[in-house]
Amino acid sequence: RPFCCSSAMVSPSAALRASQWVSLGFSTGMLYFPTKMMEAYKAETFEGDAATLFTFALGIFGLQLFLSSMMAAAMARDAVPKHVQSLSCFCQGLGWLFFALNDGALYARGLWPHAMPPESLQVNLGIFVALAAICFSGWAEGGYEVPDMGVLPEGRPALPLVVACANLLFFGVGCAFFTEAFVDLFLPGVLQSLPAPTTSARGFFSTKEVPAGPLEGAPPLLLLIFANAGKCILVNIASLLSIASVGDETVAYRLLRVVSLANVFYLGMFSREGVLAVATGWPSPMRLSTFVQCFGTTYYCCASFAGMPFTLLQEGRKAK
Repeated sequence: RPFCCSSAMVSPSAALRASQWVSLGFSTGMLYFPTKMMEAYKAETFEGDAATLFTFALGIFGLQLFLSSMMAAAMARDAVPKHVQSLSCFCQGLGWLFFALNDGALYARGLWPHAMPPESLQVNLGIFVALAAICFSGWAEGGYEVPDMGVLPEGRPALPLVVACANLLFFGVGCAFFTEAFVDLFLPGVLQSLPAPTTSARGFFSTKEVPAGPLEGAPPLLLLIFANAGKCILVNIASLLSIASVGDETVAYRLLRVVSLANVFYLGMFSREGVLAVATGWPSPMRLSTFVQCFGTTYYCCASFAGMPFTLLQEGRKAK
């Protein structure tokens, strides 16, 4: 085989399991222990409203890593065709490589946030590159499967899966490419009300004094988390559609089930955000429209997969 011998290859399922557990580890820290996670990175922590918003941002990022972890777990099952597992490895590997290049490029250009020490970034880059190598090895072992460009999901799960991706696309594009404006759309005035930078970088945020533009200086860590969350959303969308392009109806069903569970998880987070809005007094003009959009998408996806007379049989046996 190219680049390495067969004995050194990692099986697709093993590579997916590795990606699954690492993504789950990152998402667990972001969702449930954000402050402790930042302390482990030796990053500057936040106080007051800045800490609240930072935790909110990490939760969004953590949810997307959780979705990525569930995708890897679903595709690692023995009943999933090997060529589908191969492409899943390719997608996971590209995701890890993308963030290694994304964060590494920021550091190389002097745009890495001052609140996160370079040593912590280097650890992350090492993890990302190692996971990318493992996933690409699984991709090679599975036969170098690539997406069938232009092919949409097939079968009964196709439409709800596409609807779920369209719902994610709105948030992904907004967070990734219009970060500050998008956050301000949902929480008007909140960014501007946070403390200006201090010498200790506690409460390190100011949209005016610390420019967020990529050519104007290092973005605040808070904006970087929102932007990377959006990029993770876009990576997940690309992965979902790519995997579905080479799979049959059973594969599309597995993906729809994963997306539906992630959406249900988000509705729980959305409820928590209501408590946050009351406690902080932050304006939430988009709350009703976001609820209608996300609840409607979640209900449609869950009703679709739950209402299908579809059975995934035991591992190793063909699903009907």
